[in-house]
Amino acid sequence: MKLYSLFKKKVFDIDLGLDRVENALVELGSPHLSFDSIIVSGTNGKGSTAHYLESLLREHGFKTGLFTSPHLVDENERWQVNGCNISDERLEYYIQAVKPLIEKYNLTYFEACTVLGFLFFREENVDVAVLEVGLGGRLDATNVVYPEVSVITNVGLDHTHLLGNSLTGIAREKLGIARKDRPLVVGSNQMEIISQAIMMGIKEIYHYPVSFTAYQTETGVEYKFGDITIDRLKIPVPGKRQIINGATAITAFIKYMDRKRKKIVPEKIRKGLESTKIPARMELVQKNPPVIVDGAHNEEAVIQTVKELKKLYPEKDIITVYSGMKDKNWKKIADILKHVSKKLIITTIPVNRSIGKEQARQIKGEMFVEKPEEALRKAIELTDENSLVLVTGSLYLAGEILKSYRKGV
Repeated sequence: MKLYSLFKKKVFDIDLGLDRVENALVELGSPHLSFDSIIVSGTNGKGSTAHYLESLLREHGFKTGLFTSPHLVDENERWQVNGCNISDERLEYYIQAVKPLIEKYNLTYFEACTVLGFLFFREENVDVAVLEVGLGGRLDATNVVYPEVSVITNVGLDHTHLLGNSLTGIAREKLGIARKDRPLVVGSNQMEIISQAIMMGIKEIYHYPVSFTAYQTETGVEYKFGDITIDRLKIPVPGKRQIINGATAITAFIKYMDRKRKKIVPEKIRKGLESTKIPARMELVQKNPPVIVDGAHNEEAVIQTVKELKKLYPEKDIITVYSGMKDKNWKKIADILKHVSKKLIITTIPVNRSIGKEQARQIKGEMFVEKPEEALRKAIELTDENSLVLVTGSLYLAGEILKSYRKGV
């Protein structure tokens, strides 16, 4: 059994608030208080940053938990201990443990995922868990913990119907994960975040590129934070934004180590970053022709993806396969992709929020292919020696394409 099978069409239901989760956790003996936690929020980059951070901690000898969303191919990806997904048997065990609480407190799918993760991490005796916020921050189910360090990668205009339609309002919601007496690491210099954090009375604020920075050199990435310099870093995912995500993760890691009075080991930091595996982030899944899968789910992320692709493959035309959610600004994203692509193929994904043929008709002159696998095949057919395929949009589309490669396109 998978947890989402209990929710059927209610998997995407959102009901922000902490009371239901807190009540369920009390009945389980408050498992979220049995280990250290680091919580990561942000509009873009929070998943990558969380993965880097977990790898750094594990490389330094900590037993780690990692909670992320959404999953790409298999639901088990959401819960990891020491870099390994939860097994089917353990997942079934914890589903049965939390099932009565789902019914009693009417938990949403994400809330149930969070409760299950805390239970799993406690029984695995993890030292520290890295928790990726699902939505916003202040009222997200993960925010029941009292984190050792809080991280916000950046803010953008996403989920405005829930978080507000201004960067300041969204920043305020995301800053709900910060604590006045604990370090806050910010992966940008956006004043909407920094000014709000100061007004909230947070004493320790470290933000890129003033408090810490990182840049590409001939021998790798060089990172600087105060009197700490670490060179020859290799970031496994290309692009400037991943350098920033990696630097943000290192800074959060250093502040956690400071709190634990433990020494950092530069060589372990190098190894931890280089060995991090982050699927569907500028992932090259096929070399000939090049097929790149990148889960850029909003306008800002799509713009960055295209910029990085142009740097990596300056001479190649782009044939794009795109799908997204109807409650996002899908039309603007599609327009951006249309203007940079030799051909844009719009597809759908098997969730009820997905755009479909009706939306595709609004993007004049572009092709609609209903099934992602067939859309990918069509894109590959259209390539020549001077072109590549980009699959982008929802992470759920990325998951469908990764499934195709697992079973053979």
